[in-house]
Amino acid sequence: MFAAGIGVYSNYIGMQIYEESSNHLLESYAQISKTFTLFVQRNWVVLSQWDSLMKNVQEDADIDSIWLDAQSNKLSWHYSDLYLSNESTQYQTADGRKGSADSINGVFQEMYSKGEPIVSTYTATYGVPKIVFAMPMSRNLTLDGVTYTGIAVSYDTDVVDDLVDGSMYGGQSDCYVVRSNGDIVLELEPQTELCEEMTNLYDLSDHVDWKYGSMDDIRDCIQLGKSGSAQFTCDGVRNYLVAIPTAFSDWSLVGVIQADEVDGALYDVQNSSLILLGALSFFAVIIVVLALGMESRLRLKNEEMERLNLEREKMKSDRFLQSMSRIVDRYMVVNLDTGRYRYHELRSREPLYPTPGQYSQLAAIISKRYVSLIATENAKLSRLLTPDYLRSVLRKPDDNLKIEYCSRTENAYMVMTVLPVEWHADGTVSVIMQVVQDIGQKVELENMANTDRLTGLFNERYFSRVLTICEAKKLPFVLYYLDLDRFKPVNDTYGHAMGDRLLKEISARLLRCIRSRDYAFRIGGDEFALIVSADMDEEQRSRMAERIQTMLSAPIVIEGKLLSVGVSCGCACYPEDGDASQVRITADSRMYAEKQHHHEDDRTEEQS
Repeated sequence: MFAAGIGVYSNYIGMQIYEESSNHLLESYAQISKTFTLFVQRNWVVLSQWDSLMKNVQEDADIDSIWLDAQSNKLSWHYSDLYLSNESTQYQTADGRKGSADSINGVFQEMYSKGEPIVSTYTATYGVPKIVFAMPMSRNLTLDGVTYTGIAVSYDTDVVDDLVDGSMYGGQSDCYVVRSNGDIVLELEPQTELCEEMTNLYDLSDHVDWKYGSMDDIRDCIQLGKSGSAQFTCDGVRNYLVAIPTAFSDWSLVGVIQADEVDGALYDVQNSSLILLGALSFFAVIIVVLALGMESRLRLKNEEMERLNLEREKMKSDRFLQSMSRIVDRYMVVNLDTGRYRYHELRSREPLYPTPGQYSQLAAIISKRYVSLIATENAKLSRLLTPDYLRSVLRKPDDNLKIEYCSRTENAYMVMTVLPVEWHADGTVSVIMQVVQDIGQKVELENMANTDRLTGLFNERYFSRVLTICEAKKLPFVLYYLDLDRFKPVNDTYGHAMGDRLLKEISARLLRCIRSRDYAFRIGGDEFALIVSADMDEEQRSRMAERIQTMLSAPIVIEGKLLSVGVSCGCACYPEDGDASQVRITADSRMYAEKQHHHEDDRTEEQS
């Protein structure tokens, strides 16, 4: 009976230690997952920005300017190389290196075969492991007779190791990014040899003995996008296995940690307690003394557990702050229940906002100073930052909200990512973290590249991009082609300055004809286009065209002169009239036919 009692007690304490340690590990790797998610998101944003800049390259001076900007950002972003590439393994880097690279060729071939952005690893020719983010370019770029079709940025793996802190748990831990089928995408933190040369996580089950949980449990967690843990023994060494979902579809973060680095001290206390319990069965005469000794041991156990918890929390906090400082500029932790926040400035010496304080006051300061860049109706910062709205968006642990905004008066552009941190029992978020990245002038450069300088409307470059996006996402739309009638006489009679003012007024009227989710473009001298996001029937399209023509044809008074121009309009719709290219041709031909009709009417009036 005593032996059975000791066995039950040992199993109970062992299970308690396993659950306590597993929870701490899951919390630690959840923070790593959020940090890694921010790191990946930042690189997609940066690559997209560089891709946008590459679209405007016309000559060597243009690419030299972009390379110079890339080199100036190399130290702050901690990247190794920025590449242009093609399917023939040819490459060019921001620091001027050119050639053919076999080492990174596999990464680019994977990108080209999938036709989408990828994250992968490779080993450089000089033997250093790298992590690389690659994506196809939206427009081919020819430099010195070589056509490049892809863009990529690479990092030494120690940059990523710094993010996940490879020194934690005495260096006896591994960290992987794993797909739902078990394939290992990335080895973020290869500290041990346990999983050496392993390409699929599920193969681990063939070489270990499970103590708590199983590989089937871990597989279910990864495939369902949930968190989970297990414990196994390999060559007499206990190990924890934890799985955490990431914000990226089909990706999970998996950690393998030697158990002695996590709960070794707690097991020492357990063994001591078992020895005392066994002694109690043989020395009943001194039961009181032993009871006091056990109480002391239990107190030491609790004190040891408390000490370990404090050390873990401090280590987790220090690691998280160190990692955050490399990828964000500032962050706020907000308690939505109490309405209080704590602000942390990581880059600037002088904090932008008071810390701590009332969140409502912080939101008011941000809303007054900045304006949202989100192209949706009622997308004001004051609304996007309210606790009610944040709770409505952040419903699951892997949910996040990305807000782009710029200063009302200064040349400053920001990206805020809002992440859930703590939850109520009913599943509503209680504490959030708002992390902010400064994106400087890159947004301004992209906006300038997409905007017609005279009218402020979008330009022909952005017109083609929107058509491509709508077709790729299968979004129905109506395209209107517009060409002004009798505009040339205005330029000839009153000069180009008067013509420019007329174009600005026409553009302003055009914007009043559409909704905030529609697009207006100037695609030529006196040629315009509208993309209306709707599935409209023929009667609705006709009424829209009449309203546009009526609005634009109304007389305009500039400097006391009454100016009157007409407008020819042609429209087509996607997908009814074909793909985006065919819709563009159809709308243009219909506009041209109407313009010819207007010319014939004008000649008839002149003859009469």
